[in-house]
Amino acid sequence: MQETNSWYRRTLRYLKRRPSGTLGAGVVLVFMVVAIFAPYLAPYHYADQDVEAILAPPSPGHPLGTDELGRDLLSRLIWGSRVSFSVGLIAVGIGISVGLVLGTLGGYVGGLVDRLVVALIDIVWSFPTILLAIGLTAILRPGLRSAMVALGLVTWPQYARVVRGQVLSYKQREFVEAARSMGASNRRIILRHILPQVMSPIIVLATLGMAQAILVEAALSYLGLGVQPPMPSWGSMLERGRNYIYEAPLLTFAPGLSITLVVLGFNLMGDALRDVLDPYTSLR
Repeated sequence: MQETNSWYRRTLRYLKRRPSGTLGAGVVLVFMVVAIFAPYLAPYHYADQDVEAILAPPSPGHPLGTDELGRDLLSRLIWGSRVSFSVGLIAVGIGISVGLVLGTLGGYVGGLVDRLVVALIDIVWSFPTILLAIGLTAILRPGLRSAMVALGLVTWPQYARVVRGQVLSYKQREFVEAARSMGASNRRIILRHILPQVMSPIIVLATLGMAQAILVEAALSYLGLGVQPPMPSWGSMLERGRNYIYEAPLLTFAPGLSITLVVLGFNLMGDALRDVLDPYTSLR
């Protein structure tokens, strides 16, 4: 408990010296709260139409105006945040799960299993992430669920590579040898002694992975392979808004700014977490 409190105090001191990390966490927290409480914060349902206010400018009834179908832009932005965070969380969860299992197996078992894991990582990484995500989404049929699965399946190598390297290092340490000499099973050694040591870099990767997942999901939805109408996605809103960029620039500017702020927030928070969790970083 004392060690935890000490780490907590050192982390707070560091974040005070690194305001960008605090700013990033604040931006992410705001958008996360908006995503969670979207049904209560949105003035309208995302599919509600006002046929008398098509492409209307901002007004008291529609603070950001309406789109080409008379739907409230602010409401669709708020509901779109829920889609982006849902895709990011599920995709990162799938990527971490697959990466942890394969990376741990490769690093701990070694031999042929390790060579197979490394070969699989190299194969997946030989394709650009966005192109592989497009291909998988097309195979699985466009939609929210397909986007989540596709993003998870194309991002697991980054987690597997880090986990494998950490496991290779820790399995030779004295505390693991001591546990093995006391009769601890491989399962217990992995779960109780090795995996807790590798979670710090995974947390950092997961934070940065959220930014990547939100960006790729926006690209998929922009191409029509992600979230399908009438459900809003920031990427699909960008695609539809570009046709009216001169008549109603907010249709493009608002979702574009939302994507930029969320991705920037996750990147700033990830950089701060990396320094906080790095044992070689001085936090004194």
